[in-house]
Amino acid sequence: MVDIPVVVTLAGATPTPPATLLAELIASVSATNPGYTATLPGSLIEDISSTDVGALVLCDSGRVELLNSLTPFASNDFMLSQLGQIYIGPGAAPAPPTNTSVSVVFTGTVGFVIAVGFTVSDGTHQYIVQDGGVIGQGGTSDPLFCLASATGSWAVPANTVTILITSVPSGVSLSCTNPLTGVSGGTAETAAQYRARVMQAGQAVGTGIPTLLKTLLGNVSGVQQRLISVAQQTGGWTVICGGGDPYQVAYAIYAAGLNIAGLVGATLAVTNITVATNAQITTATNHNYAAGQAAQVTGVVGMASINGVSWTVETIIDEKNFTISLNTSSYAPYVSGGVLTPNLINQTPAIYDYPDTYVVPFVSPPAQAVTISITWQTTSANFVSAAAIAQAGAPAVAAYVNSVNGGQPMSVLEIQAAFLAAVENILDTSLFSSLVIAASINGVSTPATGELIIGDPWSYFSTDPGGSGISIVQG
Repeated sequence: MVDIPVVVTLAGATPTPPATLLAELIASVSATNPGYTATLPGSLIEDISSTDVGALVLCDSGRVELLNSLTPFASNDFMLSQLGQIYIGPGAAPAPPTNTSVSVVFTGTVGFVIAVGFTVSDGTHQYIVQDGGVIGQGGTSDPLFCLASATGSWAVPANTVTILITSVPSGVSLSCTNPLTGVSGGTAETAAQYRARVMQAGQAVGTGIPTLLKTLLGNVSGVQQRLISVAQQTGGWTVICGGGDPYQVAYAIYAAGLNIAGLVGATLAVTNITVATNAQITTATNHNYAAGQAAQVTGVVGMASINGVSWTVETIIDEKNFTISLNTSSYAPYVSGGVLTPNLINQTPAIYDYPDTYVVPFVSPPAQAVTISITWQTTSANFVSAAAIAQAGAPAVAAYVNSVNGGQPMSVLEIQAAFLAAVENILDTSLFSSLVIAASINGVSTPATGELIIGDPWSYFSTDPGGSGISIVQG
């Protein structure tokens, strides 16, 4: 028997060179046959050893493939399927496309039940209530998870889902809106993405609860993998999860065994409040408020008289500034501090595990609409179709934007790489003389910091997958 050595590098198990196999073969034969000479008779020995080495190469290749297939990143399709069943659970498979979803708040007659299947619309698409709810004592419902009736991916801006499709009884007052942007539908999980998910699931037990929680959240229908995060915060943990039924998400958090008492939501911090008839408040991150939103602030230093006072939002100036229905002309000037409530991105569904009820807070990140313009020039002496360049490049850049994990910045270098890779069959990349890339987030021009385009840390980037938000022109 030939003892073939196992060589494992960063790339995994590697095939043994034929010369090494030949040396091992001759050494093995010599050890069991005293007086054996590999050179006599020459032609016969060489013929036999070459044939044997060829067989050993096949055996060695099979062994290398088997060893490497034991990891999800290198496994063949059958082995990957088996690993998925073991790590993720029975029936595990690449996730199918997800429908666009949105959380809708209903306002109206106290006690009116919003049944499962109740349908609302933004004038273009219809959305169906998945869990049902009721108009509470305050005249509003909890945010109800609604799923688009048709497949596809599109943006759902805040406060656009305002049309009732399902009729209501006479004498009942009812209206609706979506305080936050919806979550655009996701594409089917690629093979590479599924391999990464299986790998993460396999690590869950060995690396602890956060990895296990990410695995469980990824199994919730409608949840997008790039919008899952388990972040350590002062005082506890913040779970971020985009898409999926909030109660299913809350149950996944509960089932992971994470200390629920240690869960904290996102904080909407104040950085300034003006002394004015209609005070203007500035926030550190996007406030996501709309005119008419009721809120209050606590923890302000200096302008302490404003703490705990209820008011409503009057005018939205931009994502971080708004005026309120409160006259602060007689208040002391703002010095520092302050936290606004409510923070609309925080979700607080309750899990009932008889006889106890557990409130499970997590963050549902809103989308930030991204548009990108790319202006290019070339040294090519031949005609280059600008339309062909735009047609090939726009979807590739959009795909990159829609792949950035929630809360993470976009990279100008990655945008450039995605564009060049998409158009290299049209124009040799060495012939581009310049590429100027500019981005806007929610309609506001956002210059890069170094090579990074930074958005709101509690949000995620989104653009039309077809590339309509990507402008590519020849300069």
